[in-house]
Amino acid sequence: MSKNAQSVLNGRASAHGIMAFGLALVSVCSFAQQQTVDGKSARAGVELEEVVVTAQKREERLQDVPVPVTAVTADDLLAQNQLRAQDFFSSVPGLDLQFVNGRSNLAIRGITTGPATGNPVVGYTVDDVPFGSSAGLAGLFGTAPDLDPSDLARIEVLRGPQGTLYGASSIGGLVKYVTVDPSTNRVSGTLGGDTHTIYGGHGPGYNVRGSINVPLTDALAIRASVFTREEPGYIDNVVTGRAGVNKGEVVGGRLSALWRPSDTLSVKLSAMYQDAKSLGAPDVDVRQGDLLQSNQFGSGHSEAKNQVYSAIVTDKIGRSELTSVSSFTSSSNYDSLDYSSAGFNVLWPSVYPVGIDPTATVLRQDYTTRKFTQEVRLTTALGEKVDWLVGAFYTRERSPYRIVTYATDPSNGVPIGLPILWNDTLIFAEYAAFTDVTARFTDQFNVQLGARWSGNNQTLHHRQWTFDQPEGFFSDRSSSDHAVTYLFTPQYKLSPNHMVYARVAAGYRPGGPNAVCGNQDGGFDIPCQYLSDKTTNYEIGAKGDLRGRMFSYDVSLYDIDWKNIQVTQVVPEGTFNYNANASRARSRGLELSLEARPLDGLTLALWGTWTDAVLRERFSDRIAVYAAAGDRLPYSSRFSGRFSVDEEMPLIADVRTFFGAAISYVGGRIGEFVPTPAEAPLRQKYPSYAQTDFHAGVKTDAWRVSLLVRNLTDRRGVTGGGYNNQTNFNPSWFNYIQPRTIGLSLERRF
Repeated sequence: MSKNAQSVLNGRASAHGIMAFGLALVSVCSFAQQQTVDGKSARAGVELEEVVVTAQKREERLQDVPVPVTAVTADDLLAQNQLRAQDFFSSVPGLDLQFVNGRSNLAIRGITTGPATGNPVVGYTVDDVPFGSSAGLAGLFGTAPDLDPSDLARIEVLRGPQGTLYGASSIGGLVKYVTVDPSTNRVSGTLGGDTHTIYGGHGPGYNVRGSINVPLTDALAIRASVFTREEPGYIDNVVTGRAGVNKGEVVGGRLSALWRPSDTLSVKLSAMYQDAKSLGAPDVDVRQGDLLQSNQFGSGHSEAKNQVYSAIVTDKIGRSELTSVSSFTSSSNYDSLDYSSAGFNVLWPSVYPVGIDPTATVLRQDYTTRKFTQEVRLTTALGEKVDWLVGAFYTRERSPYRIVTYATDPSNGVPIGLPILWNDTLIFAEYAAFTDVTARFTDQFNVQLGARWSGNNQTLHHRQWTFDQPEGFFSDRSSSDHAVTYLFTPQYKLSPNHMVYARVAAGYRPGGPNAVCGNQDGGFDIPCQYLSDKTTNYEIGAKGDLRGRMFSYDVSLYDIDWKNIQVTQVVPEGTFNYNANASRARSRGLELSLEARPLDGLTLALWGTWTDAVLRERFSDRIAVYAAAGDRLPYSSRFSGRFSVDEEMPLIADVRTFFGAAISYVGGRIGEFVPTPAEAPLRQKYPSYAQTDFHAGVKTDAWRVSLLVRNLTDRRGVTGGGYNNQTNFNPSWFNYIQPRTIGLSLERRF
């Protein structure tokens, strides 16, 4: 039996296991509730810390927020040694993690048409500072920042469109990174490190990190952190002979200062820098065998550098609070891909000199976005029953990018020709005004209303040279667009610890210009501008705690309508992509989260999602790919789930021991849309898989030592690749979850 087939069977078995665990969990919770008296927890004297989030740009208890939010603290991430963003995302059901060109990309609730299609579908913020480019033309595709967990207070994942409070490119959801504030209490810090091995890896990997907090005065404190991480490569290249080609290296640091000159005024300044390198692509050529690839010389390496500088000023004026968030970010990356299967040797065989085997092409992409943002918002109380938020937002982004194809000598990777060269610059400016009003009609019932108007202007300077067009092609295109998003959320509190809510919320992605437009060879009429698309989410949900938080639940049922879908097309037998608007889609589903704490130190958690994300109308004949009504959206799994057990107990004196295990299930998915109806049966299918993780250790207030095993059964869960005409031109290339990883970590706090 093949390993992929075995993964399918294991996935089904895991799904049945999760259902069994869920029944067991309910039984345990029922038993636990019977052991309480007068609603008080049987764990007398145990205080459970409330989870506080800022999903609505104000601090609230997680259980009070009428938004489906998953929140995890830095301590939880470090306990499970989840040091990379993708480690965390892959463990949250309902989030679909994809890979393209070595970069991880995220979709929430099935809202995606592929990782390199259109503008980003999930937004990212670091302390409310927007991260990454707003436009897909800038080439960054919504890639998540890779912050070291020791510098984070928590990560919040908001599911569903968040356009009213957070603006463009959050049509599927939003990921918020909330960092640790400097403190004037005392000098404190952390030193930590780990070493780990990966099945098939060449040498051990490691992570070293440190942070320090220093009060300078009673009103001023600074905090600094640094980290470096090396991931061993575990994929070997049969063409170049290199072993462990997908080795990764990341270094980063952050410096912040917090000044509170009075009880009402605070100023927080932050600077962050990261540099991530990958020495080779993480794809596997299944024709070669397990964890082997066949990429050409000179391809596969990539690097991403990110800088974030921000100033956050908050001033309380009576019952009002004024907040200013200013930022400058610089994000740049490049990657080099084996582009041989694109067929340039067939289109332009004379590019290759006589005597050179015309089989090798390498594509290099260089992208940079320099971005300034400014947000100002005011929150105030209008009487005793109404809270009002009003604000304005502005961003300006300049994104030069360069795309070059090199005809190379397949024996050594030396460039011998340039079939295509692009030099483009996109200038993007957006301005918005937003407001949000919460009216409390009674102590139990309130209604939230919000709206946002956004407008943008874009200019694209395109410069293109091809082998058969040495004089070049030049164009300057402009576009303008605007959108209105809104939210309506009635909320009813059955008691202080139980509430139900309904939610109607919208999100949008800006449109933009196309570099090439008009009638092309083959009869395709390419629009000069593609339009914004929009999602509207209709949802009902409930959250609550029972028996002193011995049992918690969070359930939501949603239906998302997606109109004017943005899709990226490859011109048939052409040399460029373009963006267009297709039709409409729908994503509907159910999300359920249960958590039980029947005994002191024991936590049982069950997460499960059902997602049905499909097209509601076929693509028109003007779109260069084929899709019919009822076809599933790419990369969305119908079912996913996770069950975890975590236990912490006293050992000796102040030493405590802890351990935990989790099994995550990702259902079957389907790849990107195909070019023609004849190729519909070839649309790539990805089998379901399950991943089992384990961690254990001992800790005190100052020390923590832990052991981890990730992907215990060494599954080859497929995350991307295969038959795909947009991001992968070789149908034999696939991406997998990381093989079995065993690690040991040590941390000292002071």
